[in-house]
Amino acid sequence: MAATLLSHVVSDLCIGRPRVLTLLPSTTITAALAALRTAGADPFVFVDAEPTASRAKTTTVYVKVSVADILCYVCGDAGNLRDPAAALGRPVAVVVAAAVAAGHGVTHRVDPQTRLLDAIDVLLTDGCQGLLVPLPARARKRHHQHHQVPSSDAAGAGALATADCCCVLTREDIVRHLFGSISHFSPVAALTVASLGLVRRDVHAVHVDDDGLDVIPLLRRAVSDGTAVAVVADDDSALIGEICPGVLASCDVATVSAAFAALSAGDAMAYIDCSLSHSPPEFLVRAIRAQLAGKGLDAMAGLMECAGKDAASLTLTPSSSLSSTSSSDEDSSPLGRARRPRRMSSGSFGWRSTEDVVACHSGSSLVAVMAQALAHRVGYIWVADETSGALVGVVRFADVLAVLREHLRPQSQVLCR
Repeated sequence: MAATLLSHVVSDLCIGRPRVLTLLPSTTITAALAALRTAGADPFVFVDAEPTASRAKTTTVYVKVSVADILCYVCGDAGNLRDPAAALGRPVAVVVAAAVAAGHGVTHRVDPQTRLLDAIDVLLTDGCQGLLVPLPARARKRHHQHHQVPSSDAAGAGALATADCCCVLTREDIVRHLFGSISHFSPVAALTVASLGLVRRDVHAVHVDDDGLDVIPLLRRAVSDGTAVAVVADDDSALIGEICPGVLASCDVATVSAAFAALSAGDAMAYIDCSLSHSPPEFLVRAIRAQLAGKGLDAMAGLMECAGKDAASLTLTPSSSLSSTSSSDEDSSPLGRARRPRRMSSGSFGWRSTEDVVACHSGSSLVAVMAQALAHRVGYIWVADETSGALVGVVRFADVLAVLREHLRPQSQVLCR
């Protein structure tokens, strides 16, 4: 069993995986959002982060960009909030720069024949968000006609970088693969997450009545470490819900940015939840408009108004699996494109309710926590007090991978002799 597991290479995990979308740094943020709508199972795109002239012949640096990254860019700067249309018209390179400055987003390209254990070591390096694995020639041909930026978006035409054809592997993908051989990790898998030192106390959390913009710096860090922002009660810190980067992938940046700028953290969370499956209540929309006007953010209010009418930059291609978004009932929604059906990812992220949080206790076993996270398609599990429900910490897949890798290290050294 150990020999079989240790003999695996990363290409073993790439069978059937789609190619990633790669964009040039000059692509506008609006065009990047349009590409994200066509990204299929994985709610992110990759930006070619190295100028061609300075790139080594054998390496290419890509930075992962998600809707959450763009949201943080818009809401993280007062100037962007005052003129969001101008912010969205800038090159996506500015979002890449912000992600790299925050210490995340960078992906490492690895050879398809890289040993699985070596790949895990790369994933555990600081700031690594995934592994880019070149697809074989047959897969390149199969995917050649897919994943194009909508032709109606002139700014996005020709924006795809075509130098590489890769798929991406994340920590969650590796953990899912190892979970298939979980019996090999006995007795470690049966130990509690607390005894293994996996419960991190430094969680990203806001109180329900905190200002919505207080979420943004925490959300940026959550994207970096593969977790989310917890929303807790003011009195007893009980876990109420979360603001998850994966959930934001199904939201409209303009309307959600307005919600963060105008509402409390708890109300912004409720707004996101409503916009996933139906129109938010009119009183909440009116409250957002009034608050934006009071803060002098008239341009943000105007962008929110026209978000549902401006479908040109967000039109989906016919090949998209989200063709149901063009239904007449959605087109008539006052929130337009913010109203998208929930979908499940085949990769790292799932689209869920903001209140659909996944939690365990300090006494939960590692195997139980892994199963729970994988079933909900998240890369983390909140840890709550069994009695009070208060938020205690979080278990991250990065730390789980480190424990599993340490368990395999002695056997790897024996087999290498």
